Amino acid sequence: MQEKVVEANKDKPFQLLGLDLWNGSTSQVNEFSFVTKVQFPVLQKARNPEFSFGLGVENIIVVDPDGIVRGWFSEVETEKINDLISLILDPAPVSELRPKSLYWGLTGQVGVENKIPIKVENTGLEPLEVRDIRSSTAQVLVDRTSFTVAPGESETFVVTLSPTEAGTLTGSVEVITNEKNWSLPIASIEIASPPSPAIALPVTSLDYGSGEVGRPISQTIEIRNDGPGPLNVTGLESDIEGLSYSERVFTVAAGETKMVTISLTPGNEGTISGVINVLSDDPANGNMSIDLAGSAQIIPADVRADFDGSGAVDFSDFLGFADAFGKASGTYDIDQSGTVDFADFLVFVENFGRRAL
Repeated sequence: MQEKVVEANKDKPFQLLGLDLWNGSTSQVNEFSFVTKVQFPVLQKARNPEFSFGLGVENIIVVDPDGIVRGWFSEVETEKINDLISLILDPAPVSELRPKSLYWGLTGQVGVENKIPIKVENTGLEPLEVRDIRSSTAQVLVDRTSFTVAPGESETFVVTLSPTEAGTLTGSVEVITNEKNWSLPIASIEIASPPSPAIALPVTSLDYGSGEVGRPISQTIEIRNDGPGPLNVTGLESDIEGLSYSERVFTVAAGETKMVTISLTPGNEGTISGVINVLSDDPANGNMSIDLAGSAQIIPADVRADFDGSGAVDFSDFLGFADAFGKASGTYDIDQSGTVDFADFLVFVENFGRRAL
C-alpha cells in the first residue's frame, strides 16, 4: 500500500513522498512506480508502529523539514492539513483545554469542597507558557497559576469549589497563555447553608449542696445535639472560682450526647452561686447558661492526725505515718489500739489537707 505525504520544507517547494507501509521488496516498489507512472519518490519499508493499520492511498501524511511525521489525514481534511503546514512553517504553541467549562452540579453546600482537574495540552511546535490562572470569585480556587507545557505534552491544574457563603455562585476562571487567553465559565450553582446544630441542656441548674473548703465535689451535665448538623462547643465559662471541667471544647455529632464533669473546689466558706455559660455555634442558642448553687464550710482537722504539730495535716505527716504503719507507736496510733493500722489510716485520710484549728 502506498501513502501520499506532504513534506514541508522552507527551502524547497512542497512535494509528495510515497510510503511503502507494507515493507515490500525493491522490485515490488519499482513495479508499483512503473505501473502507476507516479513521479514522486517512494520510501521503502516505511511502516511505523505509531501509524494506525488501515491507512490507504487517500491518506495524506504531513512531514516537517526534519523528517518528523506531524500528522496524517484523509484527503478531504484540507483545512487541517493547511493549518498544520502553516504551523510547521511558522512554529508556535497551540493550546487546548479540557474541559472548557466548570460544572459542579446544580447545588453545593458551604464548607464542602469539590475539585475539577483541567488538562492543558500543547499541540503546537513551541513551548506553551501559562502565565496566569485567576478566578473571578474567592470561592473558587486554583492550585497552580503558572507553568510551561512542552510541545506535544500536557499539564494539569486543579480548580476547587470551596464555598464559604450561601447563594447563587457564578463567574469564571481565566487562563492566560502566550498563545491565547481562555475563559472557563462557572456553571451557575446554588450554594446552601450547612445543616444547623441545635443544642439542648436537659439540666439547666446544678446544686452542689454543702461542701468543704479545699475539697473538690463534682457534678455531671449532659449536652445534647438535636439538630441535623454537627454542634461545636467552643467553651464552658464561669465567673465562679474553683471550677474545672473534664472538657471545654468539643464537637457533638447530630443526635448525639456529650457528658461533661464539672468539679468545684471551694476556696472560702459561705454560699456559692453563679452561672456556667455553654458557648457553641448553634445559630439560635450560641450562649446557654446553667445555674450553679452550693455552700462551703471549713471543717477542722482532727488534731490527732497533725502528728508534727504544724497546724495542718500534710505530706510530712504522711511520711511519718507511713514509716510507723504496722508498728506500735503512741504518736501515730490514733485510736490507741496498740498498733498503727488501717483504722488509723482511715482517720488520717479523712483529715488529710485540713488545717488543725
